Amino acid sequence: MSEPATQERSVRRRRIVALVLLVPIVVATAAWAVTYTPVFDAKHIRVEGAVSLQPDDVRGLAGIESSTNVFHLQPDEVTARLLADPWIASATVAKELPNTVVLTVVERRPVGVIDAAGDRSVLADDGTILPPSTAAATTIETLPSVQAALGTPDEAQRAAAAALLGALDPVVGRRVTDLTVGQDLSETLTLRDGVSVDAGMPGEEEAKAAALRGVLRWAATGGHPLASVDVSAPKAPSAALADGSTFTP
Repeated sequence: MSEPATQERSVRRRRIVALVLLVPIVVATAAWAVTYTPVFDAKHIRVEGAVSLQPDDVRGLAGIESSTNVFHLQPDEVTARLLADPWIASATVAKELPNTVVLTVVERRPVGVIDAAGDRSVLADDGTILPPSTAAATTIETLPSVQAALGTPDEAQRAAAAALLGALDPVVGRRVTDLTVGQDLSETLTLRDGVSVDAGMPGEEEAKAAALRGVLRWAATGGHPLASVDVSAPKAPSAALADGSTFTP
């Protein structure tokens, strides 16, 4: 075989090898380029778990809009932005390719309202102070007022109030209008019918909530008009009736 023919075959082989190596690179580059096309725009941004916040509020906090690229979205960064809002206790961000993002949030539960020097804030069940939310305005208006016996509730007083209010049965909680926390952290609830409830010092909140629920049920079913209730010792709650008599239900 002549030398020119051998050289020609060698050149052809090199071209084939180069082509074989180049094709995957071209395909991969083209595929990567497709990920930046409108095919991956966030056409659907689904919000789950929002109660006090509006879905649009959550989308805004997440920083996601219809032009956001879903493929290149970094869920951890979006989660961090969501958690920066005090209303959001936890959050997860999921991508459903090609064009959907799911934002799932768990909100802190508001349990009371604090009015201080004309400024209103919301107390969450974990003691966090929340800014008023437009979406939760109706709910906020039904929450009990949290007050300190002297001045504005401090951190310890807020924590004590949050623990007690957070433990109350929702039906009982809706009957509470005020919670006053003393300098020694002793707590007193006032119900809508004027009944005063001595909850004593912080601790045993679940037991106190159960005791109060039991006393109120006993009073309602037996037709006993209450004047005050004492659940400071939840294993032995007592009730003072309107006629001055005292009972341990």
